[in-house]
Amino acid sequence: MIKEIVIVGGGTAGWLTAAYLNYQLPKFKLTIIDKEIGTPVGVGEGTLLDFEDFLKGCGFDKSEWFNLIDAVPKSGILFPKWVSKSNDIWHPFELGVRKNKLIKGNYNSNVSAFNIDCSKLVYYIQDKLKDRVKIIKSDVVKIKREGDVEYVKLKNNKKIKSDLYINCTGWKNIFKYKDKKQLLNDRLMCDTAVAAHVPYNNRQKEQHNYVVSEAVESGWIWKIPVQSRIGSGFVFNRNITKIEEAKNYFIKYWDNRITKDNIKVLDWTPFYLKNPWQHNVVNIGLSSGFLEPLESTGIAIIMRSIFNLTKRICTSFYTKNDIDLYNKTMETMYEDCIDFVSMHYCNSKRKERFWKEATEKIKTSDLHKKYLNVLNSNKNLEHLVNNKFQDVKVFTGANWLCWLTQMKYKKYEPK
Repeated sequence: MIKEIVIVGGGTAGWLTAAYLNYQLPKFKLTIIDKEIGTPVGVGEGTLLDFEDFLKGCGFDKSEWFNLIDAVPKSGILFPKWVSKSNDIWHPFELGVRKNKLIKGNYNSNVSAFNIDCSKLVYYIQDKLKDRVKIIKSDVVKIKREGDVEYVKLKNNKKIKSDLYINCTGWKNIFKYKDKKQLLNDRLMCDTAVAAHVPYNNRQKEQHNYVVSEAVESGWIWKIPVQSRIGSGFVFNRNITKIEEAKNYFIKYWDNRITKDNIKVLDWTPFYLKNPWQHNVVNIGLSSGFLEPLESTGIAIIMRSIFNLTKRICTSFYTKNDIDLYNKTMETMYEDCIDFVSMHYCNSKRKERFWKEATEKIKTSDLHKKYLNVLNSNKNLEHLVNNKFQDVKVFTGANWLCWLTQMKYKKYEPK
């Protein structure tokens, strides 16, 4: 039985969880334990189409949050020089099929998600919840458990007990059960990024309503315009490119608009947990898994994790079956995203070491093969467009076909 929930960790995952549970399940007593000094990751600030609906599910209206979190509409992602230096790929949010041909929206599509400043999103949620949930600013120094967690002890000497703990402590993952960690080194290429906030030189030109993920010699660079600046990062493999080399390249790419003092280094091992819910602890956010920043999967997975958890605990009870179902749902979701992201690195015609190794290393998944067969048969495209499994799937058949038809695969071209 659940009466109280404690969220440990005050980043994007923690505050989005608090906001959604507070509005959807107000019967629970909510406490969020935030670090005394926050260390936000800030990998990326692009969202997918469900972002506005999710915030509505938190009781937040776009007319209020849009300017407060520096939002800019996002109609899709442009991938310059992907597959080859002369090839650009456009992945829009507006996709459909007409007369068995894939229809792609343009850069000015009315169907949009948003680019946001995650730090400002957290401040916005904190202000909205300051009188609705209990907020404790103190680090966790001890976790007492015998299977289930009995309590967490804080730096301020308080012991906090709860029926359910939601772990949003990022890659540090302070709870650390016997996690069934699925490593993804053989399926994903990137494990490091250098990132910075870039000031606008020409806001009118640079603040466009789409994200740019540009292929470069040793990886790719994201450019995410928000109202006050551009969020950017250079994503690469640290066994191929050294971090200092990446910093120098990144600074040169931006014509010295950033300095080494402005650059944050992020390194990770691509993974996800096959058992993010163990006993009375649920991992959400980076503690549950991280792939890479491509295709804005980070915030999307966080929101779907919260949504699926809410369904499992809405009766104020949970059973082993709820835990198993939640874990299987999250595994399916991660696998869906992994297959889609890894596909981006297949069939590259670029000759640089990074792209050659990516093409050789990353295997074509069964799902990838399935869509290639559909592509080559040029049949039954309509049923692939709508996502009938939105709880567990992030990318639909239309997303796959949109990419594959632009990756120089034969027999089918978009109209």
